[in-house]
Amino acid sequence: MTAILLLTASMAKAHDLASPQAEAGQANLDEQDGFLILQTNLHPPYQELQNGILSGYSVSILNCVFDRLDIGYGLAIAPRQRNREMVRTGKADGFFLARISDAMDEYAVASNPLALEKWVWVSPAIKSDDPRVSRRPKPGDFSTVGAILGSNEAEWLLEQGYTDVMRVPSIASLVGQVAAGRVEYALVDKHSFEFARKELQLTADKFRMQFERYVPLVVYFSKHYVATFPRLLDDLNAVLEFCETRPMHLEAWEREAIQNVQLPGIRQFASSPELLGHVFNQLDETEVQGSDQKRLTDQEWITLAREGAASAIATEILGNDLSKYLRTFQASIGEQVAEAFVFDTHGQIMGMSRLTSDFDQSDEAQFQMIDSLNREKALITDIWYDASTRAFLSQITVPIIDPDSGQTLAALTVGLNVSAALRPES
Repeated sequence: MTAILLLTASMAKAHDLASPQAEAGQANLDEQDGFLILQTNLHPPYQELQNGILSGYSVSILNCVFDRLDIGYGLAIAPRQRNREMVRTGKADGFFLARISDAMDEYAVASNPLALEKWVWVSPAIKSDDPRVSRRPKPGDFSTVGAILGSNEAEWLLEQGYTDVMRVPSIASLVGQVAAGRVEYALVDKHSFEFARKELQLTADKFRMQFERYVPLVVYFSKHYVATFPRLLDDLNAVLEFCETRPMHLEAWEREAIQNVQLPGIRQFASSPELLGHVFNQLDETEVQGSDQKRLTDQEWITLAREGAASAIATEILGNDLSKYLRTFQASIGEQVAEAFVFDTHGQIMGMSRLTSDFDQSDEAQFQMIDSLNREKALITDIWYDASTRAFLSQITVPIIDPDSGQTLAALTVGLNVSAALRPES
């Protein structure tokens, strides 16, 4: 299939690419300004055609990023296999949206994630005595498994050993096949499935869904392009945090799982004599900064943290006993926890298992947990991508209470890596 060039409305520097044949040549011509061509495919609602222009959530993020970087770019639509091959052979500068894979790592470099997909198994909602209906399909169990041709899900199924996968050309076709009973299980992104289901005017009660995993989606840039413009990837990742438009809301079952499984252990840790001892010691040593000084400290902290460096104050905090104890806690939990930090009743970071993105927490939602009225409560945030930990997190914040006086001493925030903590096997 011949790629179709779509010039986005927000291109910072317009370029005329008169033909598909010009695309491959253009990809490496503009070495003065970095103009690039990204291959993609239609993936509603992340990427969809509207009046000949590619739009959607992921496209809006790219528009924001490249506008901030003052780099013009074009988008070309083709099947996913062709897109990957064009990047591999140097005929395109990059490809999105793609899951992180060892195969693409050989010839391309991934950005930080632009989106997080929630993959689910979708099956017909039928009453049956067949035990397969109530569980996820396994490789070799003779279930009819379907996925979109060339999709991230289809690739993953093959890697997992599903050798007989029915591949259909679009999400609408796949949903229709499930509704008709011709596919027992389809592996799809939940957001895309809901979009297609509504487009087909099919009610939710016709389907059964089972969560499989979270999958971050990235832009892959060819190694040739990255070698030519070595700062692009770092610059892109740095501005991504200003262009992400929404978190992924925790569903009721996800919030319930966190409350039932992770929250009790975090509360227990927050009230442990060992943590309380370290908090008391650090409170004795911590100087409460005035508003102007705290603002300057925060600005320096943020600026250096974006470059992967720690300010003098951050370095001092990372080395204190409270931070060391938080690192021990994080290591004991494993990959389910990406970070843990403690801040005082003024919002100042007192200890952290790793460098946080900022120092002052008084303007963050979790600061409300220092109010003594919230001593029995916990704040659990929706899912968002944290560039400092390179993980999708749900932050859990609980107060740290003096058992003798009942006063709130500080608050503990634990960054839960949802990709690890909410997997079915977890």
